[in-house]
This record gives sequence, structure tokens and C-alpha cells, in this order.
Amino acid sequence: MPDAGPEIVFLGTGAAITVPAFFCTCSTCEEARKNPSLRRTRSSLALLGEETTIIDVGPDIEHQLEREGIRSVDNILVTHWHYDHFWGLPGFFEAVNISKWGQIHLYGPVDVIGRFERDYEGMKEWFELHTVGPGDRFQLEDATWEVVKTTHTEYSVGYIVETETKFAYLVDGVVPPPETIDRLEGLDLLIVESTMDSLDIEWYNFKLDDAVKFWKETGIPKCILTHLSCHGWKDGQLIAGLTPAEREDYATRHPGLEFAYDGLRVQMGKSNSS
Repeated sequence: MPDAGPEIVFLGTGAAITVPAFFCTCSTCEEARKNPSLRRTRSSLALLGEETTIIDVGPDIEHQLEREGIRSVDNILVTHWHYDHFWGLPGFFEAVNISKWGQIHLYGPVDVIGRFERDYEGMKEWFELHTVGPGDRFQLEDATWEVVKTTHTEYSVGYIVETETKFAYLVDGVVPPPETIDRLEGLDLLIVESTMDSLDIEWYNFKLDDAVKFWKETGIPKCILTHLSCHGWKDGQLIAGLTPAEREDYATRHPGLEFAYDGLRVQMGKSNSS
């Protein structure tokens, strides 16, 4: 029986605000209150194999790891220094200390590592710090990782991951720079954000139709959208995005497209990229 390869787990698939949000009574939030499977925590991804490697650790990370039965973490990669992507780091202080895992390898752009050294000085002994930037490549136990630039903050990055299945994880941002787009050729899967389904104003985040347009222009056969359903005002109403039924209909009209949900698991074996 062929090796299935490592597995990715979408620990969280929401944006900066969870679904449901305590202050919102839109139909999407109300459905999530009734059905826990529709809840969205802040976006994070785990690659599970010989090691456990996580991309981004927002404030929900401890709950996410418990929910998925993940008992140790070897590597953490941070895309940028926004609270929904790093605020879970302090939760690892006691975990590493009590569990005696040994140091966690922490990878991030220069602002992430610099701020960690300044703001979390008391935690430094539990982490081995690695500053990375666009163009860097490094090998971990289960995959080769390449750092690429995203268009969200001055230092924000995404990651191209090479296992048997090659995929890119680009969260947050809009259309990335040309040098990043060039690196997407030949990938099997694109994981990209779609923070807003629609919005009256422009953000440095993709809206749904724009994210799908970008995916199709890359020629990558499969796309999973994450970082979904950030709240915003539309036509004078506060909303958290499309309902589950509307998302299902949208995906049906775009073959190869899938909306991530908290707990979604995808095997990285080659058979899953064809």
C-alpha cells in the first residue's frame, strides 16, 4: 500500500473575528450558534507527519490543538505580526515547560522574530528562532519550505510547501508580487484567503470573486479558500459572509474549488493532487 504522505489539517479557517461573533446576529452567525460544525476560529494550518508543523498560531490555537488531538508541536511558522496570527504564542510557554518537549523551532520574517525577542523575552529559552525572508528555502522532516512575499504588510510572507503534493499557503493579502506568482507554477494546490465575500470598501484582503479569479489565472488545478467570513458592513447591515448553502452553490459553479472548514483534513499523497 503506497505511503499516503503527511496530512494537512485546517485548525482554523476564520479571519480576525470568529464565527459566530458575540456581537453579531446575522444569519451566518445564528446558523453557527445552532450547528457547531459551522463555527470558524482564526486561521491556522498544521502539517502532520514525522513532525507537527503549524502555520500561524492565533488566540484559538490551544483549543484547536485539543480539538484535533495534537499533543506536541515541533515547528511554528508565522506569516505576519497580526494578533490573529501570533497571539497564541504565549500559550506555548507553560506547555513546553511542563511537557519537556524541548525547544520549538519558530520561523518568521524579521519583524516577527524581532518583536518576539522584545515582547516575549521570558519565553526565548523555549524557542529556537529562525529569521526567514522571501526566497529562503529550508528543509524540515516532512517537507521543503519556500518563503514568498505576500501583499498584506511590509514583511508579510506566505509559504510554498513541497511534499508529494506541492501547495502554497497565502494568507493574508491580495494578488501577490510577480516574483511570488512565478513560484506558483506547477503546484498541485493553492490555499489562499478569501476574507470578504463582498464589501463596500477596499481592504488589503481578497474578496471572494477576486480570490477565485486569481486562482484561475495561476492555472493550479485545485484551490481551497480559507481565512473566511470576516465581518463587515454591507448595505447598512453587519454581516459575516455567505451562508453554508450559498458557499456550497458557489463551489459547485467553480470545479476544483473548495471552502475550508475547521477540522478539514487533506492527505498530501500524490494521488490527491491528480
